Amino acid sequence: MYGILAWPPDDLSKWMQELSKTHGVSGYGPPHLNLRQPFKWRWSQEALRRGVEGIVRGHEPFRVRLGDWRTFSGGVVYLRAYGGGPFQRLYHALEPLAEPENEIEGPSYIPHLTLALGLDDEEAAELARRLPPPPRKSFLVKEIALVTDEDGGELVEIARLPLGVQPEQE
Repeated sequence: MYGILAWPPDDLSKWMQELSKTHGVSGYGPPHLNLRQPFKWRWSQEALRRGVEGIVRGHEPFRVRLGDWRTFSGGVVYLRAYGGGPFQRLYHALEPLAEPENEIEGPSYIPHLTLALGLDDEEAAELARRLPPPPRKSFLVKEIALVTDEDGGELVEIARLPLGVQPEQE
């Protein structure tokens, strides 16, 4: 499985990891914002990297605003994120790469950073009510990460690709 995501800034990532430890919960890998739902790829990683690089070259960096804590059914606790038009354009540009795995894409996707998976729905709702607001209101997404997941659930970064056209190096 592959993913295309944005890593939050270090301070936000560390804060979320501390919340995970404090409450004895975990998400899938370190905190991240999916820019496309996980998918399978049948060609080479290099072909995928080049394809993603070509797509993100046409999208400028954008700001993600952070909202409140919410839940999805199935015991998921997440921090709502809002990327506006720039996020939506990038998300939809990445969508045609491959069929999604087990989730619905398109207009129903809600940008978020997951804190907890696999809780009872009532536990998830209670935890979401008790969590403090994030230590920052937004962050700038300047690059994306192309990742794959190992059998143990660990995300392995294949490449980091900058958004937008980069000046030629001399």
